[in-house]
Amino acid sequence: MKLKYITRLFIILLLTASASIAHSQSAETDYQKIIGRWVRSDGGYVLDIKSISTDGKIEMAYLNPRLINVSKAQANTKAGKIELFIELRDKGYPGSYYTLTFDSETNRLVGVYHHLGLNQNFDVYFVRK
Repeated sequence: MKLKYITRLFIILLLTASASIAHSQSAETDYQKIIGRWVRSDGGYVLDIKSISTDGKIEMAYLNPRLINVSKAQANTKAGKIELFIELRDKGYPGSYYTLTFDSETNRLVGVYHHLGLNQNFDVYFVRK
């Protein structure tokens, strides 16, 4: 009886580990779709996404046209879509941030720029450069 319980527990642990590895590899593959340079449609704002780790941490630069400090950049997958959160902290950027979603049909990053200095939100999208 005890051996049967241990065997079932072992199988459950193996299945859980396998699912976790598959999800991690899938997320990494999906994130590769958005690596590269993106330019905002209304100006010279550039997202230069260099890499995204399996836990969603983004290594990137933001330019307007000068380099702006990116204090946090995180990706996740929700309902099969890649979502990005990018926070900017620099002169003139008091924690302003982007919430973006990758639209695979139009090959765009679409979302909102939350400008905390002006207390306004702007609908934006980025295209590949």
